[in-house]
Amino acid sequence: MRRQDLVIAAVVLAACAVAFGLTYRFTATSPASILSGMGAEFFPRIVIGVMAVLAVCIALGFGSPETAKPPPVPGVVWLTMGILAAYVALLQVGGMWLTSFVLMVGLGRLWGEKSWLKLSVASAGLLFATWLVFVKLLKGGFPNGMIFGG
Repeated sequence: MRRQDLVIAAVVLAACAVAFGLTYRFTATSPASILSGMGAEFFPRIVIGVMAVLAVCIALGFGSPETAKPPPVPGVVWLTMGILAAYVALLQVGGMWLTSFVLMVGLGRLWGEKSWLKLSVASAGLLFATWLVFVKLLKGGFPNGMIFGG
């Protein structure tokens, strides 16, 4: 086992513990979902659980053969991380739909897509599908943001 793998696994497990704890702050949005055991916290807890299992695999060295020192992380990765952090902070201002649309178009452009039309159509389509599933089908709610009176 490499020391670096243990550090990464420990950081991921700590983040998972914090995220899992935050799922207890979710409010119920649909009585039917609560009765079936599939409240707002269900999907996030599954994702957090998978991340924790994968972190343990990293700590134990499963699927991680010894390799040469990896190349430095490209600058676009750090920029993307900063943009995602800003996205989380701006959700309360711009709301889920506007902020996500700007994020998707902006990241697509940053990652090399040249066509604004393709980015806009793909982003709008994905957000529409997300809205259909989570708002209409599962009766969930997303922040409207200060801009839209939320």
